[in-house]
Amino acid sequence: MLTCVIIDDEQHALDLLRDYVSQVSFLDLKGAFNNPLEALHYVNEQAIDLIFVDIQMPQLTGLDFIKLVKRKTNIIITSAFKEYALEGFEYEVVDYLLKPISYDRFFRAVQKVMNQLAFEEEKQQEKQTDFIVVKTDAKNKLQKIELNEISHIEGLKNYVAIHTDQQRIVTLLNMNDLEEGLPRDQFIRVHKSYIIAIERIKSIDGNQIYLKNVKDGIQLSDTYKTAFFNILKQSLVGNKRKI
Repeated sequence: MLTCVIIDDEQHALDLLRDYVSQVSFLDLKGAFNNPLEALHYVNEQAIDLIFVDIQMPQLTGLDFIKLVKRKTNIIITSAFKEYALEGFEYEVVDYLLKPISYDRFFRAVQKVMNQLAFEEEKQQEKQTDFIVVKTDAKNKLQKIELNEISHIEGLKNYVAIHTDQQRIVTLLNMNDLEEGLPRDQFIRVHKSYIIAIERIKSIDGNQIYLKNVKDGIQLSDTYKTAFFNILKQSLVGNKRKI
């Protein structure tokens, strides 16, 4: 299932795409916005798999919107103007749908997203290992770290500290690069400065997460809260209430 949002200042365009989305079993519409600024705030706070965005809108153009999206996501441009197509693809959009959009053309675009994600997941599984190798702050030193030994990762000013039960390993990687290299079913970002091992979670108290064998709590920020609790809900036994 792919979560998606639609952004277009014309109501008839929103209604058409909303109808198309409702006919695709693997799409889950989370919002339809005629205000691009409101939509930008939403997609930067929520984990969205696919964004449909128009080009010419008041307040913020579609291309400017794409530049301001903080999370890596799939984008399909919907526009009545073909002259923006080349520039749109420079931002690595998945597809460019020229209005008026037929259902057949729409479906081929979203199927492309689904196929691409399936391919990326397959590649991720193929390359997935039980360890990572990082360059430490010591000159020319590489260190192998077993994934099951990592409790959490802490981002500091110019480096990242990887915490295991035995040691604290400092590397010059940045948080985004390290996050991309970790298996998503084992690690999750909970703060701009923290990534934690999911299986190490012991308890949650308010906005503090406590991990096994880690004395201090780790702050859960609002930016990552929804994605974090969605992971926990998958393992919540006998209770379908919101956490």
